[in-house]
Amino acid sequence: MDTADRRGCCMLKIWGHRAAPNVAKVLWTCSELGIEHELLPIGGSHGGLDDAGYRRLNPNGRIPTIDDNGFILWESHAIMRYLARREGADALYPGDARTVGLVDQWLDWQAAHLAQAVRDLVRLTIKAGTPPPAEQLARAEAEADMLFGIVDAALERSRFIAGSAFTLADIPIGIAVRRWTTLPVKRAPLATLGEWFEEVRRRPGAALLSS
Repeated sequence: MDTADRRGCCMLKIWGHRAAPNVAKVLWTCSELGIEHELLPIGGSHGGLDDAGYRRLNPNGRIPTIDDNGFILWESHAIMRYLARREGADALYPGDARTVGLVDQWLDWQAAHLAQAVRDLVRLTIKAGTPPPAEQLARAEAEADMLFGIVDAALERSRFIAGSAFTLADIPIGIAVRRWTTLPVKRAPLATLGEWFEEVRRRPGAALLSS
């Protein structure tokens, strides 16, 4: 079944909500690929993650999850890769082994390290009932500065995260930068990172960052 037939048959379903960073990654990817979709609100203030019906789709009780004409898939980066491959979008997820290796490196690094650093700052600030101990917040700020500094250094060598072109690797890091820069924390002045973010946030799919 080609792309046009598939879109006409069954619209892609996405479970989640726009404020969730991992859901925003998938929605931004859909925008880059021109994929029509139906967003089914769940998680956050919508609740429903522990409902038996949803747990049958995603036993982790997390978001996002997609249904592509009966094919169920969860984990945001797996979904991003799948959709790019489904659409044959070599610009976003290249076929060249070395280039895609760099894209995968940054996708995995963001999920394993950067995401946790931002979550720690969120937990210590806007989700905290009381002000956190100063030393604990300072450690979390320093960890985020160090990790975003790695991105800043990489961007001094290339226009985008994984090279000269925008790829899937730029999406989750763009979302992480947006979250980081809206938190009431101290941040290292990373000029190259800031210039890159100003460029990627002008892409149509990045409109999700302000929604």
